[in-house]
Amino acid sequence: MRNIARRCILFLMVCSLGLNLSVVTFAYNNPKINFSRITIDDGLSQASVQTILQDKSGYMWFGTSDGLNRTDGQEFKILKYSDKQNDSISSSYISDMIEDEEDNFWVGTSNGLNKLNKDGKLIKKYGMNNSNEGLSHYNIWAVTEDKNGDIWIGTENGLDIFDKKNETFKKYFYSKDVEIGLSNNFVTALTFDDNGNAWIGTKDGLNFYDVKTKKFKRFTNENENTQLKNDYIKRLLYYDNKIWIATNGGGLSVYDISNNVFKTYVNNESDNMSLPSDSVECLYKDKDNNIWVGTDKGLAIYKKDTDNFAVYNNKFYDSQSLVNDVVLSIYQDESGIMWIGTYNGVSYFNPINSFNHFKKNPIDDNSLNDNEIEGFYEDNEGVLWVGTSEGGLNSMDRKTGKVSHYMFSPTDENSISSDSVWGITGYGDKYVYIATSNGLNRFDKETGKFKRYDLSELTNGLVSSESRFLYIDSEGLLWIGTRNGLAAFNPKTEVFTYTDLLSVSNITDKLITSIYEDINGNMWFGCGLDGGLIKYNRRTDKLRIYKNEINNPKSLSINSIKSINGDSKGTIWIATNHGLNSFNVSKEEFTRYTEDQGLANDYCYGVLIDKENNPWVSTNGGISKIDMSSNRVINYDVSDGLQSTEFNAYSFYKSKSGEMFFGGINGFNNFYPENVVKNYYLTNVRVSSFKIYDKAIDFTQNIDLKYNENYFTISYFLPDYRNTKKIKYEYMLEGVDKDWVESDNRNYAMYTNVDPGKYVFKVKARNSSGIWSAPTEIEINVNNPPWKTPGAYFLYAMLLALVIYLIWNYVYILENMVNQRTVQLNKELQENKVLYNKVIENERYKNNYFINLSHELRTPLNVILSSIQLIRTLNQENKLKKDKIEQYVEVLDKNSNRLLKNINNIIDTSRIESGNYRLNLEKVDIVYLVEEVALSMKDFIESNGLELIIDPEVEEKQILCDANEIEKCIINLIGNAVKFTPENGSIYIRILDLHDKIEISVKDTGVGIKKEYIDIIFNRFAQAYNTITEEHGGSGLGLTLVKHLVTLHGGDIRVSSEVGKGSEFIITLPTNIEVEN
Repeated sequence: MRNIARRCILFLMVCSLGLNLSVVTFAYNNPKINFSRITIDDGLSQASVQTILQDKSGYMWFGTSDGLNRTDGQEFKILKYSDKQNDSISSSYISDMIEDEEDNFWVGTSNGLNKLNKDGKLIKKYGMNNSNEGLSHYNIWAVTEDKNGDIWIGTENGLDIFDKKNETFKKYFYSKDVEIGLSNNFVTALTFDDNGNAWIGTKDGLNFYDVKTKKFKRFTNENENTQLKNDYIKRLLYYDNKIWIATNGGGLSVYDISNNVFKTYVNNESDNMSLPSDSVECLYKDKDNNIWVGTDKGLAIYKKDTDNFAVYNNKFYDSQSLVNDVVLSIYQDESGIMWIGTYNGVSYFNPINSFNHFKKNPIDDNSLNDNEIEGFYEDNEGVLWVGTSEGGLNSMDRKTGKVSHYMFSPTDENSISSDSVWGITGYGDKYVYIATSNGLNRFDKETGKFKRYDLSELTNGLVSSESRFLYIDSEGLLWIGTRNGLAAFNPKTEVFTYTDLLSVSNITDKLITSIYEDINGNMWFGCGLDGGLIKYNRRTDKLRIYKNEINNPKSLSINSIKSINGDSKGTIWIATNHGLNSFNVSKEEFTRYTEDQGLANDYCYGVLIDKENNPWVSTNGGISKIDMSSNRVINYDVSDGLQSTEFNAYSFYKSKSGEMFFGGINGFNNFYPENVVKNYYLTNVRVSSFKIYDKAIDFTQNIDLKYNENYFTISYFLPDYRNTKKIKYEYMLEGVDKDWVESDNRNYAMYTNVDPGKYVFKVKARNSSGIWSAPTEIEINVNNPPWKTPGAYFLYAMLLALVIYLIWNYVYILENMVNQRTVQLNKELQENKVLYNKVIENERYKNNYFINLSHELRTPLNVILSSIQLIRTLNQENKLKKDKIEQYVEVLDKNSNRLLKNINNIIDTSRIESGNYRLNLEKVDIVYLVEEVALSMKDFIESNGLELIIDPEVEEKQILCDANEIEKCIINLIGNAVKFTPENGSIYIRILDLHDKIEISVKDTGVGIKKEYIDIIFNRFAQAYNTITEEHGGSGLGLTLVKHLVTLHGGDIRVSSEVGKGSEFIITLPTNIEVEN
């Protein structure tokens, strides 16, 4: 769709251009071109512009004799040779340049070939070298590219073809053999035809190179079959199977390839439509296939239909003429602008300009005689009548181009009454009426005489003779607006009426600047000072005055009226010195158009209405058109071809054909509104530079910045050079700007302290016709600082997680510690409870122990004391007999030993527990020792009705022990067995050899021990035989002593018991205590 739209737009442009040029051509042979200029004052490095190019980015390049210049329409970038910079171009003298398909530039200079990238940075220099790796000569005259992408270079010493892929040069030189070489080594021009064949211009003739046969053919002035007038060729151009040849002194030759015919165009001084000079410098074909010819005496455009030239020269008095007559280069950019490089700068113009400009030519009498234009009128014969400020009345025959001047002569009463001419109009085919500063004049076209009317005299002083504005109404009355009053003149009767219309209505402002009759027959008058707008209804003879009301925005914008007009819908348009007003008659409401609505300037002069009901108004800032379909204002100024930005009052006119005329201080413009072509050239804004802290960087569509590179400036431009001053820009940085930022004509945007993030910079432009381009976008990513990067945040997250983990772990550890401590405390509490219970129990055991112990001690003591008391009593009574004494002594002895035994057990136990007990170790046959102790107690055992059984499994076993202490253990165990075994029971003594240990078992068939008491029977304070102990006696010290003695020997003692069946005490002793210890 976009391609279709572009084609449609181009078609409209071409059609409009054709219509416009046809109108101009109809009027004059050479349509005037208003050139703009670029000189060294505007930034060019040097005035001689030898080559021009627009690159694919839209920049314009100008190669001069001192530097390569690049511009975006606002500023220049200049490349020059520098012996201090290795990356500078090889020479500042630029002869030719091209841009290849890879967007690289190939720049020919006086010192070699340079390859530059699209930004103008040097890629490589190619100098002179006799091998195939260098140029034939350093001085280059022509550079071009063939369809294969190879670069052709014309040098001062041969033709070089550079193979970009292999980086090699193929060279061709002069040869006497015409088929294998050039006619001359000095190659000045290159071009290709449709077949890809090369045409080579030299200082000595034209050469044709057939790419298929690889053979040359020559065309020189010496050849009999050629009409080449000069062999020194400057430039070549191929078009329509013809070779256009610019020669140095021989004019312009055209070689028709198909017919093998030359045609030459030379200068003819008597023909201003001939070539301006025989020295042709350059050639160019524009998009409409027009051939442009640059010579050393001006610019020529070949006119195919008439086979001649339109010639343009520099005119010292016209700043809009060619800047210099020596034309060195010609180029047309993408928008259609023609660029002319000369010996003194660049001239450029827009060929689609629809505004024709006519002004005084001081060296041509057949032109306007004054540039201050005050009024217009076109009669039925097509003659344009122009009023001037000081040049009287001018008539321009638009068919012949003849201009006539009519000026005041004090000696000729038939001359015009004044040279200050304002309003002009006609009546019929014979008369033209002219308003001057000295009355009304009627010009008779048949007689060529003027008739003067002194308005002041004819109206009895009611109307001033200083006439300003003329208007013929629908009834044929000529209305005259003057410096002081209003009158209506009947051309037939020559009678003035309505002379007192303003006076009787007490209207004080009688400077009538404009008169208009609407579609209903009402007359409208504009007052030039402060009288406002007057509506006169002739049917009711009533006046209605409209003025500005301070607090009413729907009132007239100001009371000073400059002109009045109306459209086909009945809307009245009023130009004032403070904007343009539209008046809705039915609603009696005004709508204002000022600079705030886009008007070029608030000071308006004349308003005209086109066929589409669009108003065109002249101002002090150019011409403004209000497009009523879009309610959009389009402004035009000098760059569009206007005579000036300042126009004049009364100086506006619309002919019957719809052609409009506006006059100003530098001539006048005429145009057909429908042919004023909008600038439909649609291109996008280009980003030209990206600067960080005012330092330019290389950039792409995606710019990645560091966190501290957030102060940047983006420069941009619209590659539309029709009117760069009227380009308006808007930009926004999404994420920073909430809406589009208006930058007017400023072509850069600056941002500071931009936060890290991803942004999209957008910029768009409105061209001179008010058409907006699509936004250009670049992505900008301002990276986070290192401490804000994802990695950093990941690290922070990890650290946070670690901290959280450490805190959690610490809490967990604390909880565990608390839990453990709680468990420990609970355990300790339980242990303490157990200990407490044990203490309580031990206290009970102790109590029991001490009770038992006291019983054990008291019993023998009581027996002893009783026996002693008995003996003492018997002895006192002399009843003591010998046999009784022995009996009592035996009782005393037995209980004394028993008491001694208990005391010894207590002492031994205390010594062992305190660690003060020492064994007396010796080698002992443990089997013998146990048997002897058991046998020694046999009588005691049997006396208790028990059976003793000794069953050793080994006959002899030597161990290291304290025999006395072991004996005590055996006696205690046997004693306990006897004590707790009822009659008819048995006591078993068993000895086992366990190699390095000996096991002694004392087993009975007694009462047995409960399980809950087994672990505490060796505690001297906890005797397990509570009830039994009470029956059988005993303190429990024996087992405690046995346990301690066995432990001292490095052995152990264990118990197995079953209540009611008996108990078994097993002692395990090591054979060698020292080894065990």
